[in-house]
Amino acid sequence: MNKRFLTLATAALLIFISLVLPPGRVSAADEVDLIVNKANTISDLSLADAKKIFMGDKTTWPSGKRVSVLMAAAGSPERAVVLREIFKMSDAEYTKYFMQAAFTGKVTAPPKDMSSASQMKTTVAGNPGAVGYVMKADADDTVKVVLKIP
Repeated sequence: MNKRFLTLATAALLIFISLVLPPGRVSAADEVDLIVNKANTISDLSLADAKKIFMGDKTTWPSGKRVSVLMAAAGSPERAVVLREIFKMSDAEYTKYFMQAAFTGKVTAPPKDMSSASQMKTTVAGNPGAVGYVMKADADDTVKVVLKIP
C-alpha cells in the first residue's frame, strides 16, 4: 500500500472514532458519587430512583423535605457521567428537557449548576433536601454518599 493511502485511512479512522465516542467520556476507573445531606434519612439510592429525582419526577424525600437537585458545571467529567448514566441525554438534550419541563409546569426550575466540587459539597452539606454528585476522590465526611456511578 502506498504511504498516502495509509495516512488518509488513519486520518479517517481517527475522525470516525472522535465522532462515535461521546464527549466528556471518563475512564472506567473514574467513579461519580451521588451525595446528599448527612441528615437525609436515606442511606442508599437506586439508579432508577436517582433518575426520577434528577428528572423532576420525584420531588420530595421520604422525610417530606423538598428535593433540591444540583448539577456540576457544563463540561465537567462528572456531569458527563451523570448525563450519560442517569439522564441518558446529551447536554443539549438536558437543556431542552428542562426548558420544556419548566414551560409545562412539570418542574419549577431546572437544577442549579455548581462551579466546583467544593461548592457542590458545601451546598449539599448546608441544605437538607439537596442532592448532587462529585468525583469519588472529592467525596468526604461532610456529605453522605448514596449511590456510586461507574
